[in-house]
Amino acid sequence: MKLEILFVSRNYPPRVGGLEAFSYNLIKEFEAHEITHKITLDKSYIHLLWFLPYALFKGFFITRKNGMSLIHLCDGFLAPIGVILKYFTGAQISITIHGLDITYKRLFYQMIIPCCVARLDKVICVSHSTRNECIRRGISPLQCIVIPNGMRPEEFYMPLSRDDLRCQLEKVVGVSLKGKTVLATVGRLVPRKGVAWFVDSVIPCLDTSYIYLIAGDGPEYRRIQAILEHHHIRDRVFLLGRVSDEERNVIYNASDILIMPNITIPDDVEGFGIVAIEAGSCGLPVIAANIQGIRDAVIEGKTGCLVEEGDVNGFIEKTERMSLKKENVRSVVNSIFDWKEIYKRYRDVMVKL
Repeated sequence: MKLEILFVSRNYPPRVGGLEAFSYNLIKEFEAHEITHKITLDKSYIHLLWFLPYALFKGFFITRKNGMSLIHLCDGFLAPIGVILKYFTGAQISITIHGLDITYKRLFYQMIIPCCVARLDKVICVSHSTRNECIRRGISPLQCIVIPNGMRPEEFYMPLSRDDLRCQLEKVVGVSLKGKTVLATVGRLVPRKGVAWFVDSVIPCLDTSYIYLIAGDGPEYRRIQAILEHHHIRDRVFLLGRVSDEERNVIYNASDILIMPNITIPDDVEGFGIVAIEAGSCGLPVIAANIQGIRDAVIEGKTGCLVEEGDVNGFIEKTERMSLKKENVRSVVNSIFDWKEIYKRYRDVMVKL
């Protein structure tokens, strides 16, 4: 029997970002199988002022009109709407918590959002780290279940030969990669990503056969540039800046190892680590810091390996000894994190509400 469910999201395409991709893909998968309604904001956050009351009244109208009993909120900020809708409609309310939407440190936020989340029926956390943050804020462990983020393999995988992929990657980088082992990091260059640390502490200890590609922009960009100059390694580390989706996919498919050297920054958590599964869907194994939500994105010994935060020798050893086969990495990642599988887990939760 089909479910009938209402989704509410304040992050939706054509806006671009992790929460937007999450909301779009979750709703899209339910639309393919269930009776689905949605209330979404596809404009900038300045429009939240009118969207929140709009979502509340429209949610009440849709729920009552269709005699629905299931509502899902796509992030923690929407929890107060869920509490009000639950009170006035009697619907069962579930919510996905990603990380920063529960840890955001403003006092007023912390006084309201966790309390509202605790009054909902089911809290779906994208990682065990996020679940722990919820429990720390008084949300019952019985309410919290972990379901990871998902991805669509067809959006990232390029079925080309290694030679063709390397040729395309050489065009992106602008240098020959013959005889090189290519390490890559993809993402916004903020302190918690640990890229500056990796460039400063690990790259100088690897031999010159290793090339490191950094795709992304952010406040750490100039600091990383300065580190490259200090160590005289501009011929081994390439700051690519923002890349297109096509260039990102070339990096995923043609590189040898994905590097996620995250470090702990207070109140700025890595809720999951979506890049690990995007790259993994292309067969790219990951070496990542063993912290926060990254642990849920890496299947130890199957899709990559975890190294203790700040462990220079650990990163060097795992990099030099990486032996996972790309076809095996891709198979494991796709069997666990494909949105088709993630949808089934969400549905199981909602059936039991």
